[in-house]
Amino acid sequence: MAELKEFKCPACGGALEFDSKVQKMKCPYCDTEFEVESVRAYEEEISSEKGDDINWDTSGGMQWQEGETEGMKVYTCESCGGEIVGDANTGVTSCPYCGNPVLVTKNFSGDLRPDYVIPFKLGKKAAKNAYLKHIQKKPLLPKVFKDENHIEEIKGIYVPFWLFDADAQANVRYRATRTRMWSDSNYNYTKTRVYSVRREGEIGFENVPADGSSKMPDDLMESIEPFYFKDAKDFNTAYLAGYFADKYDVDASSCEERANERIRESTEDAFRDTVKGYSSVTPEHTGISLSHGKLKYALYPVWILNTVWKGEKYTFAMNGQTGKLTGDLPVDRKAFWKWFTGIAVAAGAVIYSIAAAVNAFGAGIPAERQLPRLVDEAELLTEEESWSLEERLDELSEKYQCDIAIVTTEDTEGKSAAAYADDFYDYNGYGMGEGDDGILLLVDMGDREWAMSTYGFGITAFTDRGQKYLSDKFLPYLTDGDYMEAFTVYADLCGDFLKQAKNGEPFGEGNLPREPLSVWWIFGSLTGGALVAFIITGFMEIQMKSARKQKNAGAYIKKGSLKLTGSSDIYLYSHVTRTPKPKDNDSSGGGSSVHTSSSGRSHGGSSGSF
Repeated sequence: MAELKEFKCPACGGALEFDSKVQKMKCPYCDTEFEVESVRAYEEEISSEKGDDINWDTSGGMQWQEGETEGMKVYTCESCGGEIVGDANTGVTSCPYCGNPVLVTKNFSGDLRPDYVIPFKLGKKAAKNAYLKHIQKKPLLPKVFKDENHIEEIKGIYVPFWLFDADAQANVRYRATRTRMWSDSNYNYTKTRVYSVRREGEIGFENVPADGSSKMPDDLMESIEPFYFKDAKDFNTAYLAGYFADKYDVDASSCEERANERIRESTEDAFRDTVKGYSSVTPEHTGISLSHGKLKYALYPVWILNTVWKGEKYTFAMNGQTGKLTGDLPVDRKAFWKWFTGIAVAAGAVIYSIAAAVNAFGAGIPAERQLPRLVDEAELLTEEESWSLEERLDELSEKYQCDIAIVTTEDTEGKSAAAYADDFYDYNGYGMGEGDDGILLLVDMGDREWAMSTYGFGITAFTDRGQKYLSDKFLPYLTDGDYMEAFTVYADLCGDFLKQAKNGEPFGEGNLPREPLSVWWIFGSLTGGALVAFIITGFMEIQMKSARKQKNAGAYIKKGSLKLTGSSDIYLYSHVTRTPKPKDNDSSGGGSSVHTSSSGRSHGGSSGSF
């Protein structure tokens, strides 16, 4: 009798069962349903996956030739144990790693001879200028870091690197999703379809670097990458003249794990770029095997400057080939709190002033219109269409003494379409007469949303039901991309609505005056100012640290080496989420719902997507 196989739920990991009613595999734990063939294909993929097979030939470096090391000296720091190599004519006054002035000198011996060297292309002057530029506009930096005598201590050092070359064969499985959103009068819906996506193929890497010096932090060296091997030369001691060379104290086998990690990340990213048409893509399994894995030993050029401040060492480093620089800098706490206090007080005062201005009805609202009745920022219309439409809007607005405006945009600056429409109406002075009467249609091409904002007599003239009728007429043209027709229908119907409203009862209810600001606003303003100060000074502090480990080795992928040998996209399951639409129960006469905009004024309106 054949052995029964248990299938795991791809959604939660529970055991699947066959549901005879729906003729599908179903999870009793999360109620997700799967097609039988999808589950079988998914299980076959997982069962065929293999782990990593990563091995390196770590025979990089050569032996020194007889007489090649004559005249080379090793300088050893008795404080930190650092060792650097230089020729007999190179003067050393302090350790480049810790600044200790006492160095012990001896003749060079032992160690492997580098295979390659990238010579310095940028001199000490360029390094000094880069450092000075790096510390500019950093008000939290202690003064000692700006001392000219200290900057003169910057040194050029050849740092030992192990370079890893390999061709990677990879099998990567991703969890991918596609989403679709829609809404009805009561709910917003999101349907998510989940897929298992596999990509199999090969990709090549060359000269992935890992520094062989324990004195050089990995994040510091990786932050000044990339180094370009095209400038590398066969090693010759002549390149060391006037510079120092660090002796490696981390062997190649100890660097393998870091190289493997970066190659794995780069492979996942590179293969992920071949997965198209999904809302999200997340790697679930990566199996990598390497072939032709080999190693080289090279010296790369780096300018460094070490500073000790309050017992902590801070290192500035610059790539001697490209000029890319990095370095973590300390924060002077006295300067930090000085800036924090100043920003907090200033921001608090601004917040309170804005609150006081908004509190006065109509404050910040221009007395007259600042922009034309057609603002086509999304450039949906031709010049001739714009001229014709604006003339029609002006004609209808003047006839009924109620602004009819159209605004298009690509970006609502993080606001909802309705809020953006309200603010655009208020802060650009739209509206006619004492009541600032008008209606504005916003079309947001970025999120494919529309909104109408009404004010004054516009709230009376354009009731909720009337707006629904109006949108039903112009939305089909908007959806089809016939923007001129959509806007023409909107403008003409607005004229009809206003003509009918003028024959009825006009809108007569205004806004009530506001209460004076309470003393709690002072406390709130100071709290807001402190929050602003915390964010700004926090950002200033983050800028003091620029050394970051590189997650991948994308700069070292062989050009054109990515080749897919297999791929599959298996649909697994889908689920729908439903969220209620917010209700606005506030309403005024005339059958129009109203709400309060950021200016404190009451608007009517409606919105949707297309």
